[in-house]
Amino acid sequence: MVQNAMSATEFYILKYLWSRETPATFSEIMTHFNEEEKKEWKKQTVNTFLTRLAQKGFLNIDKSGKRAIYIPSVSRKKYYEDYAQQIIEDSYEGSLKNFVCAFTENHKLTSNEKEELLTYIHSL
Repeated sequence: MVQNAMSATEFYILKYLWSRETPATFSEIMTHFNEEEKKEWKKQTVNTFLTRLAQKGFLNIDKSGKRAIYIPSVSRKKYYEDYAQQIIEDSYEGSLKNFVCAFTENHKLTSNEKEELLTYIHSL
């Protein structure tokens, strides 16, 4: 899913939708960004971003009721898992070991971090 990269603004909108406990209507999205976040976004601009998120597979738009409802089609957890996997594939030849080595080269793990990492690895 990450290969369908999104713009910073699309990601900003998706993070807002993830933060909600319920799906959002268009007017709720507009109110949040224009009144709470102090943006001055036009309806057409927001609609374009929402449409792009749907086209890229990050958002479902339910138009069955009076108003369209916007629902993330991927959870925050799943998005970041896919994103991390894509980084490992693209930058570390698909090797988690290579990633860990690169990450820890200039950042020495504490004894506690090593213990936690080993416990995690043994649980796989």
